[in-house]
Amino acid sequence: MEDLHRYSPNDDTGILLPGNEAPRKRSKLSRKAKDYIFVAIMLAYPILQFVLTWSFVNINSLMHAFQSGNVRGYTWCGFANFVQIFDDLFHSTLNTTGVSWLNNNSVILLNSLGFGLITIFISLPLSVIFSYFLSKHMPGAYIFRVIFFLPNIIPIVALAFSFTISFDSTYGYLYSFMRWLGFGDKFFSVWPSSQMMVYLYCIWAGLGYNVLLLSGAIGRIPKELFESAKIDNAGYWKELIHVVIPCIWPTIVTLVVLGMTNVLTLYLQPYLITAGEGNTYTISLDIFMATASYSPAQYTMAAAKGLLASVIWAPMILLVRHFMSKKYEDVDY
Repeated sequence: MEDLHRYSPNDDTGILLPGNEAPRKRSKLSRKAKDYIFVAIMLAYPILQFVLTWSFVNINSLMHAFQSGNVRGYTWCGFANFVQIFDDLFHSTLNTTGVSWLNNNSVILLNSLGFGLITIFISLPLSVIFSYFLSKHMPGAYIFRVIFFLPNIIPIVALAFSFTISFDSTYGYLYSFMRWLGFGDKFFSVWPSSQMMVYLYCIWAGLGYNVLLLSGAIGRIPKELFESAKIDNAGYWKELIHVVIPCIWPTIVTLVVLGMTNVLTLYLQPYLITAGEGNTYTISLDIFMATASYSPAQYTMAAAKGLLASVIWAPMILLVRHFMSKKYEDVDY
């Protein structure tokens, strides 16, 4: 017998007839409320992680920036740490670089700014050029993509070791070449050659990541644009300037922003390649070594340096991004 409860009685006969099903109860939650609940659940974990692992730590660092530390604890000192930072930058007599007009604090600042400059003006243009010619399906294009991206697959410790051993006087196959270029025997221990070697490593190791992103952006450009450029007798150079770069401009802006953040975040590369010797300290490496000293006085100075660098550099990054984004209009394709 069929389930009679699925049927409702006819108004005249009182007999349950198929098709007159009882109306289902409608959900009390609207579609919009369900969407809000879904979004809240998805955001709960990242917000909790942000609060627990970032906010608490940085609030503590923010407080330390305005305190002086010693073995008895921390005391409020106002802006004394920031005054000390500027005094050390312009008036410190500590100089191990061999350059009379540069003290060690100035070198740290120059080293850090240099990472932003080489990323934006050397590594990024090379990545754009390589990505463009690889998109032309030149012979072995896929092999070259793997070669470019290979340094990003290998762990950074192993990659840094393989880089430094390449310039070893006994085993390094690049040692004679560097000597021919005029570098001394101690590539990694004397400034500025030590810093140049770190820059060289960052260019070499960073090309693959940029090429991967830019190749994907170039691959999404409609083929009709290249065909139109070919009809107009545009060569490779004009096609790159007038077709490719405007279309991949949002990706280029993103890579520029990432390159500018290297000024404040890059520390592991010089630490692994030179162990900080040869005056290759950066702002972040200097802060890292200060916190590793377990000294309250070093903690407070490191917190002040980090806060000062962020307050100065973060608005500059936002301004560069704002003005670069206005260069070309966003194009959907």
